[in-house]
Amino acid sequence: MITRRISAIALAAVCATVPLTTLSASAAQAGTGGTAAARGPVKCVPISNNELCARGITGSPGGYNVAYYKNEGATFKGRFFLMCLNGFQKNDNGAFTIAAGQVRSFVFAVGNQGSCRVRMQDITNGGFYYSPYVVP
Repeated sequence: MITRRISAIALAAVCATVPLTTLSASAAQAGTGGTAAARGPVKCVPISNNELCARGITGSPGGYNVAYYKNEGATFKGRFFLMCLNGFQKNDNGAFTIAAGQVRSFVFAVGNQGSCRVRMQDITNGGFYYSPYVVP
């Protein structure tokens, strides 16, 4: 497992500058409104030469941030799905397309649900990938 340390400001900047087709109004507030503060390191898992990363965020409303860094490979369509140990589950707001050199992220503004991870579905190729567990 790779641990990527990104400051809260850098993570918020990535969330604010990447065009997101899957960001809800409440998630946008958590990702760019300045009221949420990151806690703990970003935890990543390599997928070939790409990375799926997650981080818990505190504040109001708080929740979980996921980002997929597509460094190389073919374009595909994907989705994010939050899965928590307490049984809580939530989909993102719809599929996204990502190509090499891009980042897609999503903030699950669901408050503190305890230890959670994100499943990323590769709709194009039929694969599933899982982030490490994180907590706010």
